[in-house]
Amino acid sequence: MKRLWLVCLAACLPGAVVSLGQETAGEVLDKARQEFTAGRYAAAEIHLRELTKVVPQNVQVHAYLGHALFRQEKFAEAIGPYEKALELEAGGAKVSEQEHRILVDQLAMSYGIGGQIKKAFALLDEAIRQDPDYPLNYYNLACAYAEQDDKAKVLSNLDLAFQRKANTLQGEQMPDPRSDSSFQKYARDPDFVGLMKKLGYQ
Repeated sequence: MKRLWLVCLAACLPGAVVSLGQETAGEVLDKARQEFTAGRYAAAEIHLRELTKVVPQNVQVHAYLGHALFRQEKFAEAIGPYEKALELEAGGAKVSEQEHRILVDQLAMSYGIGGQIKKAFALLDEAIRQDPDYPLNYYNLACAYAEQDDKAKVLSNLDLAFQRKANTLQGEQMPDPRSDSSFQKYARDPDFVGLMKKLGYQ
């Protein structure tokens, strides 16, 4: 699971003076940050939903609402905020490379878990076109191909992912495909086992 940061929200919230009842947006933001950092994602979700109403063009608020939902395993609900964040980014909202990669990664997983495989393919194909060096784009694509029982593309994309493992985010590690539920059907497949040995798994 990615490390997710709320600290960037403060810089992106305009003035923090918008009123939310008796509280300012800045005060609600502080509560959201505290709840998220403490792992109280349901409480953070409530505050972030409030913020989306008063700062609807804030890409970070939508992204972190998606993250709060994702952490609660509300994958289908996370899709909307993630899609909105990407839409705002495409319209000119600024996010860092790390934030963009996490956003795409989490949305791709939400699509996959939610059975929206065509959307997962479209998102990941575009992600690879724009960011061909990030390994999780290929790893997630392998997961999507596993849903379609396309073993050849599963293996080729896993290989491509691990060729780029040096490009993971700081603090991030490549998942172990052997313990990933997406690939359990291949656990005893000779080609899969051979690839795992090639990648250094014994």
